[in-house]
Amino acid sequence: MNKVLDKIRIIDRTQLSEEHYFLSLREQAHSKGLIDDSDIERMQYDCLNLLADKTERYNSGDSSSIRVEKAQDIMTSILFTIGLWLKTYPNPDDAVIALQKEPINEIYQKGRKRIDTMLMSTKALHAKLLHQLVDTRNVFYRSTIEGGIKGFFKLYYPDYSAHEIHITADYPLFNPVAHFKLAGIEFIKAYVEAAYYENQFCSYFSADDMHHLLCGYEEDYEELLINIYEPVMLTAIGCVIAGTDPCRLDITKEGTAFLQQLFSEIPKNEALKTIQKAAVELIHCFQCSNGLAQYIRNNLPLIAGKIEMAAKGHTLNRVFFIPAFPENNPKIIVSFGEKMDDEKYRKVIEEIGQYHSTQDKAATIKRCIHSLADLEDILLDADLSKEEMWVVLSELKLPQISALLKKYPLIGHMDRIGLREQEQFLRKSLHEFIHQLPQEQQEVIVKASAAIEEG
Repeated sequence: MNKVLDKIRIIDRTQLSEEHYFLSLREQAHSKGLIDDSDIERMQYDCLNLLADKTERYNSGDSSSIRVEKAQDIMTSILFTIGLWLKTYPNPDDAVIALQKEPINEIYQKGRKRIDTMLMSTKALHAKLLHQLVDTRNVFYRSTIEGGIKGFFKLYYPDYSAHEIHITADYPLFNPVAHFKLAGIEFIKAYVEAAYYENQFCSYFSADDMHHLLCGYEEDYEELLINIYEPVMLTAIGCVIAGTDPCRLDITKEGTAFLQQLFSEIPKNEALKTIQKAAVELIHCFQCSNGLAQYIRNNLPLIAGKIEMAAKGHTLNRVFFIPAFPENNPKIIVSFGEKMDDEKYRKVIEEIGQYHSTQDKAATIKRCIHSLADLEDILLDADLSKEEMWVVLSELKLPQISALLKKYPLIGHMDRIGLREQEQFLRKSLHEFIHQLPQEQQEVIVKASAAIEEG
């Protein structure tokens, strides 16, 4: 008997599929001679009987008319549920013994009860998470953690599609659950637990401090698919190591420079120890719960890897973010002014069209056009070449160019779809003109454009 057990224990748990646990376990057990063909046939027969029972219930007593795709879906649900119970055994060998001794239907029923238990605990944790949800302007955070997860609970049907997730879970976690290839309630449970701990850590910081930190990452972070916990945790660790206040996420340029020098010089194992020590200090500082403390410890290798890679590339300023305060930036109010009446505008367009000389066209525009609104229309409507447009732009002052840049920023190819040809040409010509200016002037234009608000 001991020899049999020793033989069964050769199954490697890490080689089994999380999503298709039952099938992968059965395949491994068969390939290693732990179960034979008759065992496989019995399991398949029992699964087909379960499928027949499920399809009959699904069709309210009629098992003869069901789409093949739905029947396959129900079978996948059955296999997932069986696998969910088999995962409760500490070792795969114990699960194989259960498959040999217990009818498949009994294992399925245990798996089905486990789903109900996981649903209840996940709903309870989700409710607790919503009650403590941090205040952030990132639109994906609340929409996924609140609306998305609620959508899962509303659509989840464990009797016939236990493996389905139904939602996209747009908001990314620091260590993505998808990496572990979970499905159904397992995925949502892991997602909610990770989101709960990440939210718990972020709740130790004020909404304003997190907002300013994220502005240091990207001023328009509100509509970016970013994980909030990552910059908060990394910056807090950086603060501890650099000797600044982690509670305020108050890292400085000097602190970032110190961290760059430190992590560029010390060996990998010493860097990990430094990060671990800082994490322990944070855990004690905030009196983190055991669950959160373990979540932080589990993620330290990933944190260390990000820091190490950034240190090598001399980009630690993109890991340890310095808070930014865009509300303190100067604002420039620009008015495009009143447009001339349509008849006068048509005459200007006709006059420009009569000239062949670039200088004559530019002179007419300078003489007749006195508002940014009319200039914008002329640049779109006068059928100017790139050379002619550059001559007109060269007559403008930097604030005027900045105002045009604000209204016509450079956009990607996909965003240009639907824009009329003249507007695409204006954007391209404007950006090419700015790009050939001296670097100092380019920086002034970009900075001024960011500060402009239309009045």
